[in-house]
Amino acid sequence: MKYKYVIFDFDGTLADTEEANFVIYQKLAEKYNLRNITMDELGRLKKMHAKEVMAYIELKKRYLPFLLKKGKTLLTQDIKNISLCKPDIFHIICTLREMGIKTGIITTNSKINVKLFLEAHNVDVFDIIVSAGMFGKESKMKKIVKKAKITLNKFLYVGDEIRDITAARNAGMDIASVGWGYNTVESLKKHEPDYLIFEPSELIDICK
Repeated sequence: MKYKYVIFDFDGTLADTEEANFVIYQKLAEKYNLRNITMDELGRLKKMHAKEVMAYIELKKRYLPFLLKKGKTLLTQDIKNISLCKPDIFHIICTLREMGIKTGIITTNSKINVKLFLEAHNVDVFDIIVSAGMFGKESKMKKIVKKAKITLNKFLYVGDEIRDITAARNAGMDIASVGWGYNTVESLKKHEPDYLIFEPSELIDICK
């Protein structure tokens, strides 16, 4: 078995929160004097790294934790109505578990939102769920590796953003970027993930 532990991002990888998060951003932008974003501009932002997006919307780094917390609280109201990014994603994760692979989530979203989402879809397929800061996934990855006592080359992270590639690289993990999430396929390719997948079922062959 090539990988013994597969860790997933949440927003844009498992949960299709893009529209809900866009509406939430518009509310926060108006209240906290951030740059207003049109749908046309959103397409441009999807080619950028998260740090570039912060500069574009004129968000100071010191305000980021506060705004993330506000955004996650607002999302809680709608999280049970959020759809899956891919209808077969949990079926595939169940198959990975049947293969003897442990699974987890490291997300910038809150554990409360993740658990509410999983409950709404009636699934219990993860060994661990961890919440991290916008740029804190790397440290969480390292903690999971240390606790699991599994060699680093047996871990795979699955995410939809450039910052997921960066975090996995810095933590020493392999990364499978998904072509159905936030960042565009072209922008992901430029950062050379180990794998670029377009269907969850591809993970089964990758992990064998």
